[in-house]
Amino acid sequence: MNLLSSPAAASRITFALTLCLLLTSCAGNTSSQSNANTTQLPAIVATVNDRPISTKLYEMYLKNGREELGLDPKTEDGRVKIEQLREGIVSELIDRTLIAQEAERRGLVIAPEKMKEAEQRAVQQFGGDEKYDAYLAEHHLTRDEYRETIKSEIYGALMREDLSKGLNVTDEELKKYYEAHKGEPQFQRPEQVTASHILINGRANLISQQLQREKNLSGEALATAAREELEKRRKLAEELRGKAAAGADFAALARQHSEDPSSREQGGSLGTFARNSHTRAFDEAAFALKPGMVSAVVQTEYGFHVIKLATKDAARTQTLSEATPEIRRLLLAGREATKLSESLKEIRRKAKIRINEPFRFGALKNEFPAN
Repeated sequence: MNLLSSPAAASRITFALTLCLLLTSCAGNTSSQSNANTTQLPAIVATVNDRPISTKLYEMYLKNGREELGLDPKTEDGRVKIEQLREGIVSELIDRTLIAQEAERRGLVIAPEKMKEAEQRAVQQFGGDEKYDAYLAEHHLTRDEYRETIKSEIYGALMREDLSKGLNVTDEELKKYYEAHKGEPQFQRPEQVTASHILINGRANLISQQLQREKNLSGEALATAAREELEKRRKLAEELRGKAAAGADFAALARQHSEDPSSREQGGSLGTFARNSHTRAFDEAAFALKPGMVSAVVQTEYGFHVIKLATKDAARTQTLSEATPEIRRLLLAGREATKLSESLKEIRRKAKIRINEPFRFGALKNEFPAN
């Protein structure tokens, strides 16, 4: 959720709209579809305490928002939502500018390394420098111009952090929230197991490719050799399963034989996981075991697995102690957002804001009368 929206902006736009104003949403959309609005617009949307807001940023957000929400200007519903989108974008850009100015007034400084890291993340989100620059070129933006949007995100975080100083949550508030909400999904722990496995690779297509490459086989000869190699690997898994079931050190067997590079050095440990963490066959076998048991050989698309279960925990509601970090985060986040909104409302009321035509959409016409 966009953490910079004021109550006024929030009342104008939906949660879906707010998403399209995030950098990550913009980064995911690199379509070259042109904006249907071909009317020549002034270069500046508005000035906030004499600081201009570029129309190019407005057009970027509008294009991304329309595509993200699939808005059709040929329908009545589409036209209404596009108008709401336009209003929300202008209001959002004003709020971001106000927050940046207030952060600067408070002496909140963006460290150069923090700015560099944020810009690198943005480049990565776009898929690398080439796609990043192509996106900027599509919207007629330079890196310096787009960097302002990145700075506004950082200033928003700095402001929230500054305003949240001194905020706290009491034990009584934590307990009260827990009792009221403990039945909700975020406080439910699904059935979980802690397990390890040994994997013997058994991907038929990779085996065939290897045999074809190494032995120059084809046709029926290749198919026969592939079946034989697959059976050989199954027998190795059965052999290892027998040793593990007889009491051999499972972790040692995994380190020596497992072909899963992500777990081999940890003795095959997969940690603790819930259902649907792995393939269906694997999860069914793991959750059917009792602690200390070793499974039969389980075949999946990855090959042949031998699974050993360490612990199993039934589905249950988190205790107050377990839920406390999440409850504290939720309550503090709500209070931080409220404090930021209240502060922004006052800052916005005192600011010198002039919106250029034709950007005074919807309620902005009343909030900011024409000069």
